[in-house]
Amino acid sequence: MEHASTSNENIAEALKLLEEAAHQKKDELRAIMSNKFTNLKNLVMESEGSFMKALVSAKGHALEATAHAKDVGVEKAREMARDVNESVHRSPWPYIAGSAAAGLLLGYLLGRDRK
Repeated sequence: MEHASTSNENIAEALKLLEEAAHQKKDELRAIMSNKFTNLKNLVMESEGSFMKALVSAKGHALEATAHAKDVGVEKAREMARDVNESVHRSPWPYIAGSAAAGLLLGYLLGRDRK
């Protein structure tokens, strides 16, 4: 009988040691997970900051490109208007004839009976 109680005591003591080790490992794991979570959180916060900087930079570049495209478009329109003006001043009769033909065609289309 004494052998059975000693065996039970040894088993109980071993279980107690295992339980203590499990609690210690649990605390260690909790600390490790907390550190990893903190590192991950810091990494996300840093990434968010750099992402916001990239967005602000992209917005600035887009505004610059839009302003440049507008300036280029206005300049091209002015050049085209200048070229047409010079062409009309050099030889106005083809433009007068073209305007008259367009006016006649438009008058015909708008003046015909729609029934």
